[in-house]
Amino acid sequence: MKKTILFIAATLTLHSAIAQTQEKSVEIDGRQITVKEENGRLKVRVYEEEEEKQLIFEGHYIGGKSYERRERAIYIPIPFRRWAFNPHWDGFSVGFAGLADEERENINDVEGAQLLSDLSLEYNLNLLEKHYRLGPTSNWAVVTGLGLRWSRYRADKKFYFLEKDNYTSLQPSPADKDVRASRLNITSLTIPLLMEWQNRHRLFFSLGIEGVVKTMSSSKLTWRDKRGKEHTDVMDKGMNLRPVSMDFLAQAGFCNIGAYARYSPLSLFESGRGVPAYPVALGLMLHF
Repeated sequence: MKKTILFIAATLTLHSAIAQTQEKSVEIDGRQITVKEENGRLKVRVYEEEEEKQLIFEGHYIGGKSYERRERAIYIPIPFRRWAFNPHWDGFSVGFAGLADEERENINDVEGAQLLSDLSLEYNLNLLEKHYRLGPTSNWAVVTGLGLRWSRYRADKKFYFLEKDNYTSLQPSPADKDVRASRLNITSLTIPLLMEWQNRHRLFFSLGIEGVVKTMSSSKLTWRDKRGKEHTDVMDKGMNLRPVSMDFLAQAGFCNIGAYARYSPLSLFESGRGVPAYPVALGLMLHF
């Protein structure tokens, strides 16, 4: 292999010169390389300048065969192959959304009113991402971007979220309506700051925080009249939800499939203006 590399390098460098003369000399990386053609024999010599010029390699090529001798090894550095880092933020996910109590001991039990865990879902659509690799061949990168989240918390149909006397809590549903569903809907913008590790085989995990900016929210009741027709009423909007919040986010997966877990250290509602309820989520994501 070394013989082939050396002859190719010399040939590419001196090809045009050999066509005009029988001997040519050039200097590459502090070494002098001479190429001489004589009686059908191609001779390559490599000299190194120290205290005096020393011959460290000599090679001959004739009749389809090559011969060489060397005084010491010549090391040719081979650059490390760089592989592409593929961050994991953009994509679509669906997960179970819940609310933990103040002691973080119970989930979906808010002041005695139950949320329906199997029907409380969130959807995330992340379309913008940017990553900053910590080195050209590093396994680590800082990842950020922008996404949209739709959270749908389903309460027991006997209760619904309502702001009353500047305090948001679960209130009994109207007795004169055949309530079929009670939902708290929240739409938010999400901005992550994650530290991600991955290897060239596409195994990955990441950990960091998400900034959450609320854009819309509403409390809705779906009920059925005596003729069986369903109606949806908006019972309240705003409801003292925090306009800006944050989450802790952890992700892990392989290639474009991942799982995530999210927890917010801040209550869903502003301090002193709503029941203590801390968002949690667990789901799957398909990355673009």
